[in-house]
Amino acid sequence: MTNLQRLTWATVISSAAIATGCGASHPDDGAGTTSTGGAPAHEYAAVVRGKLVSTDIAKDKMTHDGIAKGAEAPSKAAGDHAHDVLLGTTMLDSVENEFLAVDRWNDAAAMKAFYADPKIQAAFGSLFSAPPTVQFFELQPTWANWGDMSSGKSFNPYYYHFAIGQLANADSEKNHAAHDQVASGGKAPALGAGNVAHVVFLGVDDPRQFLAIDIWGKSDNLVAFYTNPQFVAAFAPLFSKVSQPVYHSTDWYQW
Repeated sequence: MTNLQRLTWATVISSAAIATGCGASHPDDGAGTTSTGGAPAHEYAAVVRGKLVSTDIAKDKMTHDGIAKGAEAPSKAAGDHAHDVLLGTTMLDSVENEFLAVDRWNDAAAMKAFYADPKIQAAFGSLFSAPPTVQFFELQPTWANWGDMSSGKSFNPYYYHFAIGQLANADSEKNHAAHDQVASGGKAPALGAGNVAHVVFLGVDDPRQFLAIDIWGKSDNLVAFYTNPQFVAAFAPLFSKVSQPVYHSTDWYQW
């Protein structure tokens, strides 16, 4: 770690301590905050995770691709404008070859209805060994973000690091301020380590449910970054619980 990175993380830790205290206010200079590539005012994400039905990844790919091709037209018509498919790695809190789909929607009600459809549930039965976890989130463009959900597409493979869990504070504004202090201070070392995007979502039904998708163009420094004691000291107080699985991109059918 360079002297500049040490200084940056020291600043992150002290700033996070201030932000999580009483009377914290959101930084108003916009540091580290960018728009997410001109995304619509309301964008939602359905996050589907589960254990595949077999250990034959090629067979699972064929099953998924058949389902996805059949579902593409009706799901797009309902407002699903992106379907990204990744698989779990062995890094951090990952489950190797765990299936991940992140579908981005422009209509929360249509999104929920789609996954409640018995036909989709039946299709999941042929792909997963048990019912998958399906969680619904809304993009938070006013929180500290950089890059967007397409930032990994120029890399092969690319990686998603999830920070997924429950925020510590019942006060949404304090959570916002605390996150932005950590994210803004950590942006430079993250980009230097190979990160290309940090995209923040909150639960559709519970704003304390948190999902940050960090996209990496390479994995060389990923584990070292998130296990750095200074990062952990700044990051951990944001949550009452959190896990950090890492997924790699695939050539499975997606749009």
